[in-house]
Amino acid sequence: MQDIPLAVSAISAETIAKLGIVDTTELVRLAPSLTVAQGDNKQNSSFRLRGIGTDVFSIGVEQSVAFIVDDVAAVQAGQAISNLVDIERIEILRGPQSTLFGKSASAGVVNIVTKAPTETFEGSVELTATDDEEYKVLAAISGPVSDNLGYRLTGHWSDREGYINNLSIGEDVNDNESKGLRGKLQWSASETVEADFSAYWSKEETTCCALTWLDLDPDAKVFGIVPGEIAEGITPSDENYDFRSEDGPVDSSENSGANVRVNIDLSDFILTSITAYDNWEYANDGDVDFSNVDVFGFFTGGAVQGGFFSESDTETDFISQEFRLQSPSFDNYDYLIGAYYAKAETDRSFLRNPGLPIIPSDWSGVSETESYALFGQFTWRFTEATSVTGGLRFNNENISVDYLDQINSPDQTVSGDDSDSEVLGSLSLQHFSSDEVMFYARYAQGYKGQAYDITSGFTQVKADNPVAPETSDSYEIGVKSTLWDQRLLLNATAFYTKYEDYQAQSTAVTPDGELVVNINNVGELETQGIELESKVLLGDSLTLAFNTSYIDAVVKSFEGANCFPGQTEAQGCSGGTQDIVDGELPNAPEWKYSIIADYSNDLGDMSFYGFINFSYTWQDDLNFSLNQNPLTKHDSYGVANLNLGINEKASDRYRVTLFVNNLTDENYRSGIGDLRQLYGGATSLTNIFGRGSQRYAGVRLKFNF
Repeated sequence: MQDIPLAVSAISAETIAKLGIVDTTELVRLAPSLTVAQGDNKQNSSFRLRGIGTDVFSIGVEQSVAFIVDDVAAVQAGQAISNLVDIERIEILRGPQSTLFGKSASAGVVNIVTKAPTETFEGSVELTATDDEEYKVLAAISGPVSDNLGYRLTGHWSDREGYINNLSIGEDVNDNESKGLRGKLQWSASETVEADFSAYWSKEETTCCALTWLDLDPDAKVFGIVPGEIAEGITPSDENYDFRSEDGPVDSSENSGANVRVNIDLSDFILTSITAYDNWEYANDGDVDFSNVDVFGFFTGGAVQGGFFSESDTETDFISQEFRLQSPSFDNYDYLIGAYYAKAETDRSFLRNPGLPIIPSDWSGVSETESYALFGQFTWRFTEATSVTGGLRFNNENISVDYLDQINSPDQTVSGDDSDSEVLGSLSLQHFSSDEVMFYARYAQGYKGQAYDITSGFTQVKADNPVAPETSDSYEIGVKSTLWDQRLLLNATAFYTKYEDYQAQSTAVTPDGELVVNINNVGELETQGIELESKVLLGDSLTLAFNTSYIDAVVKSFEGANCFPGQTEAQGCSGGTQDIVDGELPNAPEWKYSIIADYSNDLGDMSFYGFINFSYTWQDDLNFSLNQNPLTKHDSYGVANLNLGINEKASDRYRVTLFVNNLTDENYRSGIGDLRQLYGGATSLTNIFGRGSQRYAGVRLKFNF
């Protein structure tokens, strides 16, 4: 990646193993420009790069940060929150991407490549146990079937107890159980044709993610009118891991698919075909009032009892076909051209409090997106040291929606369709001042297609007027170097990106009690900053790494944004809306850095060597709300992790690792919510805690054969 003129972080399988990175949310430990916004369920969670990401309820919105696994792009945000199993490498491309992949992205790409079949037989089994009662098994076998056919089969299973206590039912939630299989075949059909087949299946069930009380007015009532003690036996605080609910969160997902990649050597030209199918099913049930108060009983005179609840079921089918033609490297030029087709259909049903007067909802919707694209890059080398690369992409997207609202009689049907085309470009200049140092400058455009705001209260007006596309223009300069006889890696990037019509979500309760979630186009955003990556080998045993980013991500202009709960006219709220100028983007810390120290050495004449790995990640304070709510800010914090153990020397047959994550037991939240709209204006702030917010330790055993 050191000779590519763009900002990209490459993470190897060795790094993932040494640091004990087990799921995609932990990638933020390695890439300072990457953050994850964790919501109360998978579908309300998303990745952000350089402060930019997509966090919306609607099924009809693309992600600003594309998430790709083995050439297959994820359609829904929840698909990106997943386990990392049998990984070969991960590439995090920062900034708009439109001419390298079939799938374009306005903010960046997380590209994951799993391990391929091997030419000789090998296998491994990895066992993990932790003191917070997680148990995990990973297994893989790989080898040849014949001289021209190889295979790889991987399986995983894990089970983890919860860490949030539901006092109403005496059980812990935020537990997790997952399992999955992946099979690969690699076939060398001839000297010029090679095909890779992959099929996968995974399933995850969890009771995540519960909201606990951070701050609560003792006199708070659901909607300001329903009697009942909301937090009996609970002391609200930023360290509160208790909550009450008769209907705790239930979350399940199942993902399956297959893809085929064929490479054909055409007299030094390489023609690549990638065909993919993916299916994702997701269900989420949750408590809407986040308490065990008998809200139904209050509104029905005791005829029906229980709390407010919601049920959501989603299924996405995705197919794609991509062709790429890579030229050989001629004397002073080379090029890549490609074509891409994709079709995604997502069906969601949503039910919330049917028959009750406050925030009822009962609807189903089908969103369909069909994309066509032509893309390419051409590189011209003026000299052996200097080259320029230009890229173009023509993109056409057709969207449609069918929506059925059954909350009132008669049923209401809404339908719509629209299309949009865009031409995008990129231009980069790179110069090698020596074999070890490369400078570059890059301009790139990004695009995220128009979208339907498919949620409760969807109308024909919204169907006729989809949310406008999100576009970006990025300027970047950088230097990449490998110095000191290949022992020091030092990369630096400075960037500025301007976004037009950024797609953002807001939530409000109308005067008649309807909970409304809207997607708006923010007029203008800017994100700018610097990024530094460094790694040095000291002697033969010690490696140090330091990565950091400074990112200034601001809303330059957002007219008509929702006010935050309790915002006054003196604070800029008028008629329920405000104009945000130079406001901070959510979940976008200005400063973030990570430090990694890795040491290994022989232990005398023993048959194994010892190793120790320490990592520390720190991030600046941030706000979790786009509406600039001062009560949803989080202070800066840092998390340390430690791994140590032994590894067999002769043939790498076994590895034993003892690890402690969150070594200092640093308490932090993955989200802060303000529920004053649901509690009649009374103070009602909530926490979301990720698994890493508490210290836990464990042992990991790996056997290779």
